[in-house]
Amino acid sequence: MRSITEHLAAAHALAVPGTPVTVPVDRALGLVLAAPPVAQLPVPPFSNSAVDGFLVRDADLAGPGPWSLPVAGDVPAGAAAREVTPGHALRIMTGAPVGDEHAGVRVIPVEDTDIAPGPGPLPAVVTVDAVHRDRNHIRRAGENTAVGEEVMPIGTRIDAGALAALVSCGIPSVTVHPRPRVAVLSSGDELVDPGTTPGAGQLPDSNRPMITALLAELGVTATNMHAGDDTRAFGTLLDELCATHDLVITTGGVSVGAFDVVREVTGSGDMWFGPVAQRPGAPQGLGTRGGAVLMCLPGNPVAAFVSFCVYAPGVLATLAGAPTSADLWERPHVTARVADGVTLPASPERAFLAPVRLTYGRDGVTAAPFNRRSTGSHLVGSLAATDGLAVIEAGADRPETGSTVRVLLRRL
Repeated sequence: MRSITEHLAAAHALAVPGTPVTVPVDRALGLVLAAPPVAQLPVPPFSNSAVDGFLVRDADLAGPGPWSLPVAGDVPAGAAAREVTPGHALRIMTGAPVGDEHAGVRVIPVEDTDIAPGPGPLPAVVTVDAVHRDRNHIRRAGENTAVGEEVMPIGTRIDAGALAALVSCGIPSVTVHPRPRVAVLSSGDELVDPGTTPGAGQLPDSNRPMITALLAELGVTATNMHAGDDTRAFGTLLDELCATHDLVITTGGVSVGAFDVVREVTGSGDMWFGPVAQRPGAPQGLGTRGGAVLMCLPGNPVAAFVSFCVYAPGVLATLAGAPTSADLWERPHVTARVADGVTLPASPERAFLAPVRLTYGRDGVTAAPFNRRSTGSHLVGSLAATDGLAVIEAGADRPETGSTVRVLLRRL
């Protein structure tokens, strides 16, 4: 029996990032850098005022204050820089340029003058009431990023903040790893499409839309298909998917039943099938086929959900080029108190992974299952509003009200 750590490490070891490609920055959201982008523009692009106020010369603020100076004009944002005449002040707005040669000048915040903040006509004279000598309220050109500087390292996932930085640095395109191509394949003659009324002995195919939705939450649009228990038809479809995708996730058919088609079709290839020391979701399959990582999850819905949350995010991140640890507890997690009236399950020989929802409050975080009546691996109705998995180590006592558990969050 593999431990969770061993199975997670095996899954990570199979994942290889795609060959880097170059894309425009406006198409790079969610992708991972394969080369460090270099700034083409400085940030800030020019020296500018950090506040609304008045641009003055230090020499005109000598001696004890207050100091009164005639106002020679305005410098609004978007205007060209103006030189401040000795003995005068310029009214200046936040973000307006002060020029690259700004030694010996400073911006006095409007709050430190006798002029009321807000819109108004240009005053003839401004009186400076106070000067904070430790700050000149000028943002220097390039103080955040200089031209030619690496903006962010390889392995950075481009989010909204990274996108803003790239655009501000004048970078038109970036070299990234392509988004992994993922397919979801459910199996079993007993499954019917969502919205179809099941016949005798049939079940709605909840795993396929569930796994597809979990992938969508991670930013992956997946191909999703279903196959019955005919081994030839299943094998043909699986081979087609594995030839055109980087990761194929199957659900069901991985145990030791007479009709476990996934194991029958793939068991002779480069695959491992066996139990992992976890509940729910002990039966697992993992390997490669046709150039794709093939991750075979159990068929019980809660077991499939739990297994996806433990193993799939790290594999997807690795395929996408993001450095990700195979250590479960180097992923985002919280320590939570078990909610009132709740006792979570435990197992003497395996880690128990209990889906829980989290409540955040002034006194910390509490964890409780959505449905407190049972935690069976087939009870898909208990998965609603799941924020993470409470991990109860093998042999631990059942966590009760007030005790603490570590909860693995669903997303990296």
